Amino acid sequence: MSIILDGKGRGYRAAVTPDQRLRTESVSIDPEDDAIRVGEGWQIATGPINFTSDAASGILYLRNEGNLDLVLDRAVLLLGSVTGGSGDWTFQTLRNPDSTGTLVTNAVPAGISNSNHGSQKLPDADYFKGVPGDTLTGGTGAPLPIQQASNRTVYPFGRRMPLGSSIGFKLTPPTGTTAATAVLVTHVYYDQTDG
Repeated sequence: MSIILDGKGRGYRAAVTPDQRLRTESVSIDPEDDAIRVGEGWQIATGPINFTSDAASGILYLRNEGNLDLVLDRAVLLLGSVTGGSGDWTFQTLRNPDSTGTLVTNAVPAGISNSNHGSQKLPDADYFKGVPGDTLTGGTGAPLPIQQASNRTVYPFGRRMPLGSSIGFKLTPPTGTTAATAVLVTHVYYDQTDG
């Protein structure tokens, strides 16, 4: 039989209580915080998109090219005032859209910021932003109505994107729109527990 010595928490031995119970401490770290700590968490954004019609537009495309799973934790959709339009906006998330739409073929880099201000790392990924009228084709996902009065909506996604998978976003202004502005900001990170 082995005996555990009482190390009083010196960093290399565990403490044992008088009633012979092992005492340990642990720290729980959120997976996103852990990724940010090592410079592998980012905000990827469209920047302001100025709509001049009510046409559906592909606004953001992300494709993971890295060996770790890229996790889309959440997205924040910011909507400005609408001129000439009535009714709801329509927001659609597409799972694994193809690469033939103009949003992807035009390949305009989206804005990106590492969430660790001491790191310059970038993800091994494609991240493109669209302009009004850009298309995003293929993929699956139901469109969601968003009231004009909703100026900031947070979507908790929790989507895991293994190597080669992608996600895209479409936005349609209210019917009859002649001017409107929107911004989409995503929060992504590499899952450090893979492998």
